[in-house]
Amino acid sequence: MRILSRVLTAVGVLVLLAGLVSVHVDRQVLDADRFAGHVEAVRSDGDVSRLLGVEISDRVIEVDPELVALRPLLESVGDSLVSSPALEPVVRAAVRPLHDALVSGGDGGDQLVLQFADIGALVVAAVTTVAPDVAASLPDDLDVRLAEIGSGSATNRFVEQAHLVGTLSWTLPLLGLALVLAGAWLDGRRGRRLADATGQGLLLAGGGLAGLALTGGFAASVLDPSTLARALTTAAWNSQDTSLWALVAFVAGSGYVVRVAAAIDPDADLRDVGHRVRELALVRRDPQAYLVRGAVLVGVAVLALVRPLQTVRLAVVALAFVALVHGLRQLAHGLTRRRPDAGRVARWVLAHVRVPVAAGLAVALVGLVVVVAVWPREGSIAGWVGGGGGKDPAGCNGRVALCDRPYDQVAQPATHNSMSAGDEPGWFLAEQPTGVMGQLRDGVRVFLIDTWYGRETDREGVVATSGRAREEALRQATEAYGSAIVASALRVRDALGAVPRGPERVYLCHALCELGATELGPLLRDVRGWMDDHPREVVTLFVQDEVTPGDLAALVDDAGLLPMVHTQRTGEPWPTLGEMVDSGRRLVVLQENVGGGDTYPWMLDGFAWVQDTPYGFRSADEMSCAPNRGPADASLLLINHWLSNYSSRVSDAERVNARDVLLPRLLRCRDERGRLPAYVAVDNYDRGDLFGVVDVLNGVD
Repeated sequence: MRILSRVLTAVGVLVLLAGLVSVHVDRQVLDADRFAGHVEAVRSDGDVSRLLGVEISDRVIEVDPELVALRPLLESVGDSLVSSPALEPVVRAAVRPLHDALVSGGDGGDQLVLQFADIGALVVAAVTTVAPDVAASLPDDLDVRLAEIGSGSATNRFVEQAHLVGTLSWTLPLLGLALVLAGAWLDGRRGRRLADATGQGLLLAGGGLAGLALTGGFAASVLDPSTLARALTTAAWNSQDTSLWALVAFVAGSGYVVRVAAAIDPDADLRDVGHRVRELALVRRDPQAYLVRGAVLVGVAVLALVRPLQTVRLAVVALAFVALVHGLRQLAHGLTRRRPDAGRVARWVLAHVRVPVAAGLAVALVGLVVVVAVWPREGSIAGWVGGGGGKDPAGCNGRVALCDRPYDQVAQPATHNSMSAGDEPGWFLAEQPTGVMGQLRDGVRVFLIDTWYGRETDREGVVATSGRAREEALRQATEAYGSAIVASALRVRDALGAVPRGPERVYLCHALCELGATELGPLLRDVRGWMDDHPREVVTLFVQDEVTPGDLAALVDDAGLLPMVHTQRTGEPWPTLGEMVDSGRRLVVLQENVGGGDTYPWMLDGFAWVQDTPYGFRSADEMSCAPNRGPADASLLLINHWLSNYSSRVSDAERVNARDVLLPRLLRCRDERGRLPAYVAVDNYDRGDLFGVVDVLNGVD
């Protein structure tokens, strides 16, 4: 019987906990007004509105790719629009009818969902007929799904589930308490001990709910809100957090009061009440008491770390609760001292009605939970290397034929201003669709990057070029973009007057870090991880170095890349790609301004090893193969192949990266310069046919 009693008690607590979860869902999710309030809280969350601004800018840029140059402006406008308080009534008004359709099955909501779904199904059918290429990217059964929603079958399923949750929200708490009482009865408890068991069950269920709240809160706090899905998850949990903890406090407090009421000895002086309360909470030395107190203290510690302000609020509420209990005790004690007859009356009441009072209090609290629960509601390119696209994972840089070729006799796809990423927030005049890691995955192997010193500022997301280098950065940016564009960009970025703060770090910037910046250290660690996962790939960094060789070397070492770096000695031939792969030294680092000298011999003086072509062309007709930087006998030839029209970067790349433009120029430069183009550097590498042309140069097409 004792085992059965404990099983019933444990099952009862679990059922009661499930009931409390149902109560929360019923009140906070299935209630239209509360749900609309939660949606509004999510919509106005800072991370969500920022990432929605990014999403909006992505959609706009898809329509007009040239607008990628103004991505930060589009993101700022999108963020301001999404987070605007003026949208609150619009959001609430839009959420209620849809909520009613899915939860209550209201006629107006059904009609609204039907209209949206049927219009969607018709659009899918029209797209399939008019634009089959677009339709190919849609799920095959999308029109069927939409039609099903329009027919009401999907809505009916939501309604049924909502009604089920509503029923569980009052049946499960009653069933759970009944099981707890049944377990106590089988254990031989009678009278006030049954009330004590009720309070204990409520306390355990409240503790379980607190555990769920702590777990969810901790998961939300450590979730990196760098993607929209994660930001939405975190914001959605935060919108539920306060109401969930309110339910925890109500249930646990109710259980505490019931246990205190059941523990009062009718023959004891009322002054003993505080002693009994203190004994229940702190003094008992049995293993169960230690476990409970330990769990409570650990939970409080986790809550304090995850939600410090909420912990303070809960502590204030708990202190107020204790003050209320002890205040009432003091009043009663004063009454018995002043009126002895009142003390006798109180003791008589406790002697004769203690069990009915405790049981009645428990029933009243459970009834309150049930009433609250059932109260009526108011209304790519990816795959180019590593087995995809005809590439051999056993090869070198994706091709077996390249393994026996020296490094300087292999053409490699390269990107100009590789760090200037169109899909990363804050980059003005972006010249690539994605960042270095995305380019690695897509098959780019040579990265032309610029390093500068920068510091974070008091403007979120804005990094300022620091120290004396800022004047040089401003000069280079003005020379590249023009003073009007630079001034406008600084205004849009809210960077004018930004105050630097924090330590100086090395960033990848195109001159002014205010126009876009990526911290170099974390990126190099990511590159190391990628190279570990792709042991047959040779990678090159060609750095415009505005930082000291020592600082760059420290970052390479910290990232764990130093054992991978290749050191090329003057007068020695370049190793083959296969030899570089076998040795593990398959990262080449070149610097534009100064090399590493004897201190860092692996940091090659770039334009001692490389010769290149001019850049800054305005049209394809201007593109020449004339010598620019580097000695004529340098073994590596860099082809700078992009146009510098900043208002038409994307369409320019589409045009000049096309095979019929890019390939003829590369063949002409090969013939004129007597070198195979080793680095083919372009803007917007995803446009045109960069990889196909490189294969032609390598004779592996």
